[in-house]
Amino acid sequence: MNTRRLFLAFWPNEQQLEKLHELQCDYLGWGREVLPENLHVTLLFLGDISYDMTDCFVQSLQDISTQPFRMKLDRLGYFDKTKIFWVGPSDVPEELESLYKSVRNCAQSCGISKLSKRYVPHVSLLRKSEIPISNPDFTPIEWSVDEFHLVESRFDKDSARYYTIDSFPLVNLV
Repeated sequence: MNTRRLFLAFWPNEQQLEKLHELQCDYLGWGREVLPENLHVTLLFLGDISYDMTDCFVQSLQDISTQPFRMKLDRLGYFDKTKIFWVGPSDVPEELESLYKSVRNCAQSCGISKLSKRYVPHVSLLRKSEIPISNPDFTPIEWSVDEFHLVESRFDKDSARYYTIDSFPLVNLV
């Protein structure tokens, strides 16, 4: 069976990307830097999905209606098991929680079952990191979300490359 490794994500704009890279630079040498073109907030990691499931999932995402929203990346974190150093919001917007639940339900309705039970929105800054968590003074990164993307991850020689398959705008319901 042919599969693709997929996830849903929010891509940063140029200004956000610049600020994320500046924050990364504060920690150079403490792990493997995530390539600038790979910086994103993961909405839902799907894993290896068949093409049939992908078609079902894309179709079901068309019915989601969530308002655009803003979030503030103001918290540093570390996933000990995967050795990932990250930045994310200390307060998760209600719209993001709602969107996460909606896309997770869409995935489950299409037979995608190996989904994380806990959602921690974040941008991975360093991989294979042994960095101690500190609380440096950094300027929080404001992030406006008005669309999300279905992304395929393909492994190259030494790193992953991400390719947007489809995009889904958030609709102003007012």
